[in-house]
Amino acid sequence: MGTAKTRLYGGQSQEARVAERREKLMQAAAKLYGQAGTTGVSVTAICAEAGLTPRYFYESFASREELLLAVFAEVCEHLVADVTAAIDARAPADSALTAFFALLAEHPDLARVFLVETDHHDPAMLKVGRGMLARLAALIAPDVELPLARVGVMGAVLRIARFWIESDYAEPVAEVSALARRFVEAAR
Repeated sequence: MGTAKTRLYGGQSQEARVAERREKLMQAAAKLYGQAGTTGVSVTAICAEAGLTPRYFYESFASREELLLAVFAEVCEHLVADVTAAIDARAPADSALTAFFALLAEHPDLARVFLVETDHHDPAMLKVGRGMLARLAALIAPDVELPLARVGVMGAVLRIARFWIESDYAEPVAEVSALARRFVEAAR
């Protein structure tokens, strides 16, 4: 018996092409969700932004909700990874907070997906969000030992971030970070 050969199209395997199209759809959705909100964005609009037809949307996602969850999960992963990479060992909590707010300011579309446009009542969203919050709390509030205090700190940090985003980043990152730091310090 011979082994089956993988057929290439334009130098790519079928799996690579599917993954590439999925990524294009996620990038397009993140951009549009950040600009227009989640309710005002159709599958047709996402496909147009990605330069793909609806056939390819349904190849990767069963619904707009499934796509939103995938985008939210990816945004969370990147946010945690980028905050982790920016931590300065000399001042871990301070550098984590500064990185968190700086990333939100640098990527306003993704910030809206992360904090404003997602449905935090959907069970799947809640699961992804809770996991991300626990990881962010370990970075932002590493010295806060009581679980309820950590939840309170993260609630304060996220509410500050959401208000800041909705006010079009009215205050500089340093001021917002310093304010959030006060909540972390109070919870220790």
